[in-house]
Amino acid sequence: MTLNLTVSSRLTLLTGLTALLAACGNTTVTITPTPKPTEVAGLIMGKITPFTAGDANSVAPDYLKISAPVSTTGQFDLGLPKASVMNTTYNSDLVAIKDVFGSCTDPQITAPADMEVFPINYLTTDKNQRIISEPTAGSTPFTYRGWWYSNKEATVKFKGTQCLLLGDTDTTLSFKLGWNLVLVSTDGNTATYTMSTQPTTHVAWQPFNTTKMASLGLSPNVLTPWRVLPQYRNR
Repeated sequence: MTLNLTVSSRLTLLTGLTALLAACGNTTVTITPTPKPTEVAGLIMGKITPFTAGDANSVAPDYLKISAPVSTTGQFDLGLPKASVMNTTYNSDLVAIKDVFGSCTDPQITAPADMEVFPINYLTTDKNQRIISEPTAGSTPFTYRGWWYSNKEATVKFKGTQCLLLGDTDTTLSFKLGWNLVLVSTDGNTATYTMSTQPTTHVAWQPFNTTKMASLGLSPNVLTPWRVLPQYRNR
């Protein structure tokens, strides 16, 4: 079929097409960027208990070149590095999330492959005394606070049996970018991990030999289970 258009009809058609193309050319597409996660700052507010003036002058974590003075009453405030520093200066000290639970039988984990953490589960005084923070009373299970840096915001699911030093573990943890407060409990047979919030008051930190951990006969290595793995033994 042949379509015969008059000059007037052709002009009308061309005008319509021109307007349509012009409208398409003026369309603006707005792309909303994915918001970056808010970084959580880290601050350890502690009080060494029991304490006598002179027992310690400062406290510090392993590997990080930071420390905090200890007052005559045993109090200290230890500010922790920002993500920009942890991911550069201390990048080689971070622990792969799949390794942080230590050596387990049949470990199963769901987490970003490039996720890494840096747990601070104890501090050391300038008198070479290890101190830990126990939030609960009673002899078992042994529980301690850990300040864990995470290089990303993510939810981690981990399950493992016969984890060396800790026992069976089945946990889900939701990490924020930056410093997270993790409560770790174990009696040597079963271990639980629970997310909490960083204390805003000076909480007790006890010398190792006065802790429930020592009374249960648990190895100090329970605080750093990843160090039983070959790739971390020299750290």
